[in-house]
Amino acid sequence: MDKDLSSRLPRASVDSASKEGDENEKERLTRSRQADCTGKREATHGLSGSAGGLGLPSDPHSPTPEDCTLPSGAHSPTVQPGDAGAEEAALTPEEAQRCKDAARANGVPELQDQTNLLPFRQLLVVFTGLAIAIFVSLLDQTIVSTAIPQIANDFNSGQQAEWVGTSYLVTSTVFQPIYGRVSDIFGRKFVLLFTLAVFLIGSILCAIAQSMIQLIAFRAVTGIGGGGIITLVMIIVSDVVAMKDRGKYQGIIGGIVALGNSIGPVIGGTFTTKATWRWCFWLGVPLAGVAIVVVIFLLPLRRVKGDMKTKLKQVDYVGTVLSLMGTMGILLPLSWGGTSFPWNSAAVIAPLILGAFFIGCFVIVEWKFAKIPNIPLEIFRNKTVCGVQIATFLSGCAFYVQLYYLPQYFQVVKGVTSLQSGTQLLPLIVVQTVFSFSSGLIVSLSGKYRANIYLGFAIWSVGLGLLSTLSLHSTEAQQVGYLILTGVGAGQTFQTTLIAAQAAVPRNQMAVVTGTRNFVRMLGGTVALAVCQAILNNTVKTGLLNAGFAQDLVDTITSSPTTYTSLSLTPAQILIVQNTFSNGVQNVFRFCFPCAVVAFFVSALMIEQHSLKRGDEEQLKTKGKEWAAKHSHKKEGEHSMVSAEHPSEASTSTPVSPTVDTEKSQPTINENR
Repeated sequence: MDKDLSSRLPRASVDSASKEGDENEKERLTRSRQADCTGKREATHGLSGSAGGLGLPSDPHSPTPEDCTLPSGAHSPTVQPGDAGAEEAALTPEEAQRCKDAARANGVPELQDQTNLLPFRQLLVVFTGLAIAIFVSLLDQTIVSTAIPQIANDFNSGQQAEWVGTSYLVTSTVFQPIYGRVSDIFGRKFVLLFTLAVFLIGSILCAIAQSMIQLIAFRAVTGIGGGGIITLVMIIVSDVVAMKDRGKYQGIIGGIVALGNSIGPVIGGTFTTKATWRWCFWLGVPLAGVAIVVVIFLLPLRRVKGDMKTKLKQVDYVGTVLSLMGTMGILLPLSWGGTSFPWNSAAVIAPLILGAFFIGCFVIVEWKFAKIPNIPLEIFRNKTVCGVQIATFLSGCAFYVQLYYLPQYFQVVKGVTSLQSGTQLLPLIVVQTVFSFSSGLIVSLSGKYRANIYLGFAIWSVGLGLLSTLSLHSTEAQQVGYLILTGVGAGQTFQTTLIAAQAAVPRNQMAVVTGTRNFVRMLGGTVALAVCQAILNNTVKTGLLNAGFAQDLVDTITSSPTTYTSLSLTPAQILIVQNTFSNGVQNVFRFCFPCAVVAFFVSALMIEQHSLKRGDEEQLKTKGKEWAAKHSHKKEGEHSMVSAEHPSEASTSTPVSPTVDTEKSQPTINENR
């Protein structure tokens, strides 16, 4: 076996004279391996290009992807799992270790597997802490939407008020793709605590801000932490829950996402009306504090071995800077266009060009030079991953638009208060929460996710099409019915698409795929909000000017639509404003309707069914139970020692942070999955 293994590791660079012979030998060994793995599907594909093109040395003994997965995940092969029920072909532990040793000799850093499948009791504690963390982050995304008018009045800065929400959304979006890989290097727990701490500090600073500029800057800081919380929670759930059980837990997370995003405006409106808008930010402080305590003391994740200096050297700094500059260069002018600056102005066009240039540089760096890239480009060779990313971008467009513009429709067209507009979103909130959980449960029980995705996008398309007919005269029954349909569609697709992406890749790519998926979802929302703001403003301006409204009055209404009732308008003019704004909202949802339709066809054509069964998960579950029992006995022993030595302190002793000795209890993992 050992003698043959060296020839089974394909060569990154070969002498052209011996290439044909090596290829024949490789083919023979592949056939032999397939015979040994009866009933299994070969799950690995080679990378195009030479090792040198990928930034690796041309060592004639370096492994390439046909027979082993590089442990770093830097240039690992794209895994295409088989159909449901099929198990992946795997190297033996000895062969996997030989691959890892050869990769390490080539200078490719090794990333530690952080999977720790927990027993149900420990999982409940972990899940509670994660739920609190993601809830507070998502609540903060929308809680200020109904408070912005009052904030603008207090600071006497109406023109800058929109940046209170935009600054958070932009920073939380641009940092999303970074956190997945950083958590691979530094460990999930460390990075999650960092994001929670940044969020906590940012929330405190926002609550005590003394000017609009300060508030906008502090909201940007909060967004850096908030965006990371969302990604880290979804990654950690995938670390501690087996793939076949992941649907129901991710479904609960999806319900929390819907709840946090949707009740934010209600809570923000209540604080603004009954107390002060500053409570919108103070609320996040105790919730983030509770999440930090739970993560520190009760979150049992594997520590990543290695000193801090070594870990810092593994970070893709060039790729990080380029991705931040590129994404910011695109998102900021999209936020400015049509509001702060005309779309054809240099202030919008120049940053867009620079952003596209930096994104191009980022792709080249990730492809050619980064040893541990933030986004390994080989994941996009996977058809399912590409389909999920496209569908997620489009669903992000629809989700954030309906979340932002439905309250405006209720307030401007129907004339309700900000608090009432939040309560009228309850059909959407409740239904999306229920169907997010139920669809995840169905996936866990059946092992199938495609039907949920197809059905969800189909129903969502119908709901968005009906929302595009909302008018001043729409009945409450129509509103509720349309919201129920969109809630079903969003709930059916939000977490099932994540399961599809995670099932299509090996474990060493799971974190970056999750982070990239969350990034494109928020990117879609940010782009769509900018486009829809332009659509709405153009519709309203054109309609009001054609109706004989003065230009300054039109500018006032478009900049702050909910304040038109305080203007000296006649009943006839009020009716014109309501109908014009209704036409604008209809055009907004006409933009969203094809997004859902295209997402349906993309899902049908590109998202394939992959097995939710992984051959080593039963072994990992056993290891997790052994670790939990060992950890429980360890804590009991330490508590007994404290009781014997310091009886008065035993009842108040601080819980020990759960850690695991990765040297002794690291489970053997299937390197290909």
